Amino acid sequence: MPSKLKLELAPIGIFMVILAVSAIFLLNEQYWYIWAMLAIAGSIILGSRYRKTNPHKMLTLLVASNIFLDSIAIAIWTVEPGTQWSIYQLGFTIVGAEAGVAAAVFAFVLFGLIKKKNWAPLLAIALTMTQRIFATYVFFPSKALLVTLMWSILIIYFAYADIKSKRTFAAN
Repeated sequence: MPSKLKLELAPIGIFMVILAVSAIFLLNEQYWYIWAMLAIAGSIILGSRYRKTNPHKMLTLLVASNIFLDSIAIAIWTVEPGTQWSIYQLGFTIVGAEAGVAAAVFAFVLFGLIKKKNWAPLLAIALTMTQRIFATYVFFPSKALLVTLMWSILIIYFAYADIKSKRTFAAN
């Protein structure tokens, strides 16, 4: 198998490993929405591979959606304080500030994506990884982390694909 084909199949293989590990943890649980999220994320990744979806447009859509969802989370935490659960009981001040800062930095990323700046996908990857590390520390152990993990994988996947497509375009 040529190395280029192996490289193209790597994201699909990584997704399948994540799906298999998740299946082991969720076999005895009734979290159907997580399975739905995994199926949707997998369909998006696989569909984009075969339909030659523009990774820049998908990343822009995901980043804009992330800004909206972080803002919605802040609003929900403000209106319904009981949803601010944290293993360390950090409360709205820290968790809300994290979501607000993430929304602001993602807005900066969105600006960079709209202007087609090369640093925007890299910043999207860095910010997404930072958010997952913070969420794992604050909310661990929680089954809801799998949903946000899948969202993060989509952002990282399309940011990587965007970077790769720019390099391929520049090389030709």
